[in-house]
Amino acid sequence: MRFAPLARTWALVVALGASTLAAQAQVSWSALTLSFNQPTGVVGPNDPIDVWLTFANTDPTESFIVDNSLPLGGLNAANLPTHAWWFNPNTQQDELRPFASYTEFSLNIGFGCSGSFTTSCTDGPPYQFNFSGSPFSLPYELGPGASQSYLFGTFVPSHGPVAAGSYEFYRSVVWLDVSGLDAEGNSLTAVTFPATTCPFDSASQCTENGYGFFTRTVEVPEPGAFVLMGLGLALLGARRRLPG
Repeated sequence: MRFAPLARTWALVVALGASTLAAQAQVSWSALTLSFNQPTGVVGPNDPIDVWLTFANTDPTESFIVDNSLPLGGLNAANLPTHAWWFNPNTQQDELRPFASYTEFSLNIGFGCSGSFTTSCTDGPPYQFNFSGSPFSLPYELGPGASQSYLFGTFVPSHGPVAAGSYEFYRSVVWLDVSGLDAEGNSLTAVTFPATTCPFDSASQCTENGYGFFTRTVEVPEPGAFVLMGLGLALLGARRRLPG
């Protein structure tokens, strides 16, 4: 499972004492959802395709918060990774190390490399995906029962007109980078995903597990349609030239 992130970073230093490890009154990841605003549609072979998403907090009492002025950035400690992989240059091996402190939290959007719009993650053919920019600003808060819609990005035909057919995209994520230090002062970085449109690898699995996916049907006009359109334009031009 691969992702292409669009990152925006905010610094925060928090020591992991016993008091900070107690869960804060803040929404659990399970209450956060990410869904496609217009999951189906019909487009032409040269049309760019905007992808709009809605990030929602279904918890009726607690907020989802990322705020550098708060302990743990306002995040629930139960949701944060406690360990991260670190490459030991002496042994030339990756080692799983516990966080002794957090130094940075970054709330981002990510493109999950799935579906048939592109052949290599965000690169085509038939389409190339262009991020629209981060929709999140600091401090960020999604209140109880609140939601935020945003333009995630755009699929653009990358090698001329796209062939007729149906194209699918399964996975966008809200991406939280967590950086910190281990007890020896080595830098650690881990990733967690507060919300995703679908964690699976096919449209059928998304549907079977209650997730949606994004699809667009490309329709190429029949040759006869171009002929009729040309005749219509010709008649319109002739009528405009007639006197009276």
